[in-house]
Amino acid sequence: MSMHQPPSTPATWTTRIVPGAIALAALVFASNSFFIVPQTDVAFVTRFGKVIDPQAGPVGPGLNFKLPFVDNPDRLRITTDTFELPEKKAFTRDTQEITLRVSVTYRVPTTAAYHLLYEIGKSGNIDIHSNIILLSNEVVREVLSKHSVTEIAGEQRENIVSEIKVKLGEVLARLLQIEVSGVQLNSLDFSPQFKEAMNQATLARSKAVTAQQDADRAQIEAVTRVTQARAEADAQVARAEGQARAQITQARAEAEGNLLKAKADGDATRLRGEGEAQATRARIDATGGMDNYVRQMEAQAKLRWTGQVPQYMLGGNGGSGSPTIPIILPMTPQTAAPTASR
Repeated sequence: MSMHQPPSTPATWTTRIVPGAIALAALVFASNSFFIVPQTDVAFVTRFGKVIDPQAGPVGPGLNFKLPFVDNPDRLRITTDTFELPEKKAFTRDTQEITLRVSVTYRVPTTAAYHLLYEIGKSGNIDIHSNIILLSNEVVREVLSKHSVTEIAGEQRENIVSEIKVKLGEVLARLLQIEVSGVQLNSLDFSPQFKEAMNQATLARSKAVTAQQDADRAQIEAVTRVTQARAEADAQVARAEGQARAQITQARAEAEGNLLKAKADGDATRLRGEGEAQATRARIDATGGMDNYVRQMEAQAKLRWTGQVPQYMLGGNGGSGSPTIPIILPMTPQTAAPTASR
């Protein structure tokens, strides 16, 4: 025997649907009775589009309650954010076109949340970025228009970026009440004409540097050659002076040697003459006086006479009565033989 369930009645469906609908409504009501604010955000609660209590300030992170279907939270991120602006073009003071891309690092103070959400923008951070783009474009163009392209491309670049940061910080703080902590110049590009001019200028500077290096090298070589020539000339002068001093010293030594030799010869001659004179006086004294010595010399001369007239006579002329002293000549065999026989 098979068993059959009784057919459902409308009352049965009602008893099942109504509790489910009530539970679903309760769930929807409960889910719209609270909202969560992230740690990075703050929020204001509006009721029928109007902020409930602006003076109380925004609600902080965490679980917050609201009236379902009546209240709505408007959230705003307040942490530090870096926003890269779209690429923009600007003109310098000398009408040179520059293409650049800038990024801005900023933070939204809690006190600026109401101003950003309801006084100048719309809910969320999208409108903040739109305002930053508009204001930064104006600031960048204003700052760059005060400087020439060579200043922006050269050593003044960092100073100009700092100027943009200061100016943009002042504008964003006054109009949006946000704090700018950094401005970065991500890219900077110049017109093709300026690039070509820069390349030509770089090439010209390179050639100028090369020419200057060549000139410096030539000057150094010239100075080196002059120094070498001066050194060689000084060496030659020193050698010549040394040779001259050597010759003078040698000549002085030779002169002094000759003088000493002449003096020695004179002294020797004088000493020989004195010796001979002393010997002669000694012989005279030995014979007992000049007369005896003369007679002895005459006697010796007679003994040595060979019959020839003496060539040299010492004394006065013949017939003057003065004694004559013949010079003693060497004995010869002819004179020696008669003396022996005698």
